[in-house]
Amino acid sequence: MPESMNYSEKILENAGETVEYARQYAHQQIAFYKLELAERLAKSSSALVTSITIAFTVILAMAMLSAAAGLYLGMIWGSYVFAFLFIAGMYFLAAFFLYVFRKQLITNPILSIILKSFCNNI
Repeated sequence: MPESMNYSEKILENAGETVEYARQYAHQQIAFYKLELAERLAKSSSALVTSITIAFTVILAMAMLSAAAGLYLGMIWGSYVFAFLFIAGMYFLAAFFLYVFRKQLITNPILSIILKSFCNNI
C-alpha cells in the first residue's frame, strides 16, 4: 500500500510541476508578445515622425519656392496678382490630381509601409 501512495504522490508532484511550467511558459509568451508589439510600435512611430518631419520641411521649402516663383513671374508679367493666382492655380491642379489618384499615390504606399513594418517578422 505505501508504494501505491508513493506513486500517487509522484504523479501529483509531476502534474504540479507541469502546471507550473505551463504557467511560466504562458507568462513568458505574453512578455515576448508585449516586447514584440512595443518594438513594432516604436518602429512605426519613428517612421511616422520621420515622415512628418520630412513633409514639414518639404512644405516649408515649397512655400519659399512658391513665393520666389510668384515674385519672379510678377516681375516678368508685370502683375504680382496674376503671378500668385497662377501659382495658386498650379497648386489646385496638383491637389486635384492627388485627389483623383490618392489610392495609387498616397493610400496604397502608406498601407504597404505600415503592413511591412508590422509583418516583417511573420
